[in-house]
Amino acid sequence: MFIYFLFKKKQIMLEKLYIKNYLIIKEATLILKYGLNILTGETGAGKSIILDALSLLLGERADYSIIKKEGDKLIVEGIFNFTWKKKILEYIKKKDLTNESYEELVIIRRELTKKGISRCFINDTPVLISELKEFGDLIIDIHSQNEHQSLLKSETHISILNDYINNEKLIEDYEKSFIEYKKLIEKYIEFENKKNELAEKRSFIDFQLKEINNVNPLPDEDVNIENELKKLENTEEISENITASINYLKESDNNALSNISLSIKELRKVVKYDSNLEKLLEDIESSYTVLKEAAYTLENYKNDLNFDFEKTESLRERYGQINFLKKKYNLSANELIKKAEELKQELNFADNFDEELDILNKKIETEKINVFDKALALSEQRVKSALELSKTINKYLKEAGLENADLKISVKRKYSDNQNNFTFKEKNKFISFNINGIDDVEFLIITNKGEEYQPLKKIASGGEVSRVMLAIKASLTGKDNIPILVFDEIDTGISGRIAGKVGKLIKELSKTHQIISITHLPQIASFSDNHLNVSKTEKNGETIANIKNLNEEEKTLEIAKLLSGEKVTEISIKGAKELINNK
Repeated sequence: MFIYFLFKKKQIMLEKLYIKNYLIIKEATLILKYGLNILTGETGAGKSIILDALSLLLGERADYSIIKKEGDKLIVEGIFNFTWKKKILEYIKKKDLTNESYEELVIIRRELTKKGISRCFINDTPVLISELKEFGDLIIDIHSQNEHQSLLKSETHISILNDYINNEKLIEDYEKSFIEYKKLIEKYIEFENKKNELAEKRSFIDFQLKEINNVNPLPDEDVNIENELKKLENTEEISENITASINYLKESDNNALSNISLSIKELRKVVKYDSNLEKLLEDIESSYTVLKEAAYTLENYKNDLNFDFEKTESLRERYGQINFLKKKYNLSANELIKKAEELKQELNFADNFDEELDILNKKIETEKINVFDKALALSEQRVKSALELSKTINKYLKEAGLENADLKISVKRKYSDNQNNFTFKEKNKFISFNINGIDDVEFLIITNKGEEYQPLKKIASGGEVSRVMLAIKASLTGKDNIPILVFDEIDTGISGRIAGKVGKLIKELSKTHQIISITHLPQIASFSDNHLNVSKTEKNGETIANIKNLNEEEKTLEIAKLLSGEKVTEISIKGAKELINNK
């Protein structure tokens, strides 16, 4: 780990990158600056490993074999300063990941262990790998001979044009309307399916409702009938036991009330001698009164008790009806009442389906017009911006040494052979639309005069593709939202005068972005604001990568090596100085 010292220079993006136990890198710290950071060094010294470590830091898939044999844990940590990138800071704040010491700082750490454990942290807070990757996509754009091949895919061209338009409201308004329209379509389809489903089930639903309504169970009726039947069916036993109870209370020779009465009489004789007996006497008198009233109530209950055959049969029949439904539907009486209400609602829903669909259809028609209006506005802006962007790109293509190249941006309507929910009718044609609008966008190019325009993927030269990518990036200056660009030997396939032109273009791009670039070309390296050399040494049979920030004198020597090889001559030193001074 390393201690952070707050820099005053507010433009810095990635300030430090710390790598430990990553292949041949035992431990290294890269000090980076805003502007153009150049990495040079011999083949196999570990330059690309540094960019791989940066990719790992930002959420790329982990390969545990990269952990250095002597180390138990691999660590990659980066300190990012986003003072001028409020959107990124807002993202961090929204995720509750703000650095408590320095709000504008974001410290990201990735750890791998040989046991296969991967951990990710943003400002020391554990995060998911998906969150790390999401954040990484916001801040860094990595380009290599393989990765910038995505530029050749026409699917990416509409995103590039949208970035140039730089009108988030226009694009977001359309996307929101499209999403709302799509939800309405999905709801309509759901309703139609429900309608068809209910149409098939309607007679069955109607039968169930009638079956329940014919019985018409009342709340708790099954429980109440069950209790009533128990009483009626056991009338004789109940009568016998009540009679016996009354006898014990008041009728028999040794009944309870008589005995309690005698107890009260005896106690009254002596209560005058001890006042403490008064409370006991009151309790016994109270018990006598309660028992006497209970005996009276039991007598009334017995007198009212009689077996009603017709009532019993009626209740049995009613209980049978309810019990049949309970078993059939596996529901209680109360649940049957609820079931009937639900069936009634389904029938009402089915009866009013056409009306509901009509209302929904009107909403769809209104929203579709809204979507089309916004799609047209977005398309018009794209056509206008495509002309502006292509002019700017062509300017930078010439600066990159592609003097005869000409790029144009095709913005065409998307058409469908058939009308559907996602088409607009235009005369006898059907314009197709999706989340991106009604346009197909593709970058077309000629690299030599007299040729026909063709898709970028037809460009054979990797060097040409690299320069087209740089021209596009330079054209988006101030309009793209990604602050850090990383180039891994994108200068492959160029040299000499062209390399100088590409170097100027990268330098121009570094005025608005922090750039980290690996290069083997002295013409590009001479433009650096910060030059790092990556070398390797062998010690005790182990290869170790070393990374060093170069001062001006060391930078001159390094560029001289790039000019003449390992053997530095006065001529190569002179050439290096000329490159640096004439940049």
